[in-house]
This record gives sequence, C-alpha cells and structure tokens, in this order.
Amino acid sequence: MMHLRFNQKVSLHKLLVFLLFLLFLASYAKSSLGSQLQVKGNGTSIATNSSAFSESNFTDFGVVFNEDVSVSANQLQRTFVLTNTGSTALVISDIKLEDEKNFFNITTNAVGTLNPNDSANLTINFNSHAFGLAFAEVVIESNDPNGPFRFFIKANNIECNSFKCFGKSPDDPTVCNGKGQCLAQNVCSCQSLYVGTNCQTPVRWSDGTTVAKASFDFTPRIFIGPELTDPNEVYQIKIRIDSKTIFPGTKGISIAVFSSPPSDISHDLGQLPNEYGYISSTGQTFSNGVLDTYGSAYGVGDIILIEYDVPNNTLNYAVQKSGQSTFVPQGSGPAFIGLSPAAGKTLHLGLSVTCFGYCEFQFV
Repeated sequence: MMHLRFNQKVSLHKLLVFLLFLLFLASYAKSSLGSQLQVKGNGTSIATNSSAFSESNFTDFGVVFNEDVSVSANQLQRTFVLTNTGSTALVISDIKLEDEKNFFNITTNAVGTLNPNDSANLTINFNSHAFGLAFAEVVIESNDPNGPFRFFIKANNIECNSFKCFGKSPDDPTVCNGKGQCLAQNVCSCQSLYVGTNCQTPVRWSDGTTVAKASFDFTPRIFIGPELTDPNEVYQIKIRIDSKTIFPGTKGISIAVFSSPPSDISHDLGQLPNEYGYISSTGQTFSNGVLDTYGSAYGVGDIILIEYDVPNNTLNYAVQKSGQSTFVPQGSGPAFIGLSPAAGKTLHLGLSVTCFGYCEFQFV
C-alpha cells in the first residue's frame, strides 16, 4: 500500500512539473510574438490569404447602380482597420492593390509604424469606371514574421439605361429585389418592412425579428437595427413603443442612428461620438454626450418615425401619439446634419433602454 501511494505522489509530481513547463512555453511564446498584423472590416476579422468574400467584413463592397452616361457617378468606399496585436513595433512598409483594371484605389493609406495595440485606417474606393464585377487583391507588406498579409475584395457596378429597376425589367419576378414594385427607371416601391433603393434591406433587429424586448435591465441595453448606408436612399422607418417601464432617473429610451458595431452594448445611445439619439423621457436630442432641446417626450402607444436622408445627410424625427392618425415633425428643422460613422464602422438604426419591468419595441 505504501509503495502504491509513493508511486502516486511521484506521478503527481511529474504531472505538476509538466504543467509548469507548458505554462512557461505559453508565456515565452506570448512574450516573443513580436509584431503581428490584424485586419478587420466592419469590426470583423479578415483572414490572411483569404479568397472568400463577405459584406459583413467589407471584402464584398456590394453593388452600385449607374447609367452609361455617368458610369462612375455612384461609387463605393470601405474602411479597414489595421492593428498591431504583437508585443513590438509593427512597420507597415507598403500597401498595394493587385488590380490590373484599376477598379479600386487607396484613398487613406496606413503605411507607417504601429506600436503594440495601435491601429490605423486603410480606406479603399471602388471607382466604378466600368460595368460588371471587379476584383482586386490587397497586399500589405510589413515586418510581421508571418509575411505579407493578403486578401481579396470585390464590387459590382450594374448598368441601368432603359426602363428598368436596377438592371432588371419591370416584369422580372426579382425586380426590386423581389420585395417591391418597379414604378419607373430605378424607382422601387418597397413592401412594408423593406427599405433601400432596391428594397435590399429588411427592417429587422439583429436577431432577425421585428420585436425587441427587455426586462429588469439595470444598465442600458442596446438593440441593433438595419444598416443605413444606401447612398441614394431616404430611409423612413417606424418604431412603435408597445410597452415601457423605465428606471426612474434614467434617460429611458434613446432611438438613434449610430455607429455599429458599438464599442459596448450597455450605454445610452448618444453618449459617444458618432451616435445621434432622441430621448423618450425629455424629448431632447443626445449626441457625443450632450443633450439639446428638440421635441416632445414619447411613451407607450406612440410611433416614432425616423427619417434619415442619406443624399443630404440629415436626420429627422416625427411622433404619432397614441390614438392619433398623423405624425408631428419634431423640432424646427433636422435633428442632426452631417452624420458620419466611426472609423471602420457603418451607420445603423437602433435604440437603447434601461428597463424596469417590461419593455417592447416593434418595427411597423
């Protein structure tokens, strides 16, 4: 019996030594990372040597629509964030686009030195000088020991010259993205809860539903709605307040156009820069942490109309009070002029609420 216990102690000792050795190796590996480049688009990581495309990380820029006489009138621009996640300085020596037809060009370069945890923006423009699909490979040269960071991007320029809605004839079942009716050249009338010049954006919360619910949230909770980036669209979206029990002394509900993804999901929208909110408890606007006189408070049964005019870059709010049939514009003019997203992010509709009891908000 004593021999058995002795062997068990020896085995445990060996196991402990082995685990300590593994911890040493892990610590050594972490301390010797050197410079290390991370690339994100829209807050989502991009893998080096990736040939996959996704609108969620901006490797797929999306679609732009133009006519022959103004083939490059509408263009697309995306910003990528380059970060040094290593432990020593990252020197980015060159960024180039391998693009034989020059469909893309760099408008904000990120060449230079990044200390650990520092970031820089790389902005690339699709100049749409020809119709059809366009591809390019982005090559970032640096002292990252893994070598050049490479990934592909693409965009599509669709021709609209005749009586068509965005490259499709009016009787095509997929015209207006299958979610609306073609009224005239490049003019869609969208179904309820779809927006965009081609009815391409469903009006939904990020979980895919039209209803957002909260209860007993002791800090503000943010609900993220649809992306609002169509350069030709005047968005008109309605949110009905079906139920709310707000913590006393809080801002209540803030309905906002804001930069997404947010830096955190537990603050009142309007507290940070690039957030443009309208507060339920006071009817004030709220942006960059500043409250300002604007309109009326809103509550249960009211419908809030958000009008974001992208071509003119203005944001307006109107309120249809419970039991009424008309919307009353708030303020004496736009709530905000000159909206812009934070670097590497896009503008979304959303709301924040600190709920005591039960709260419900529905797109209508």
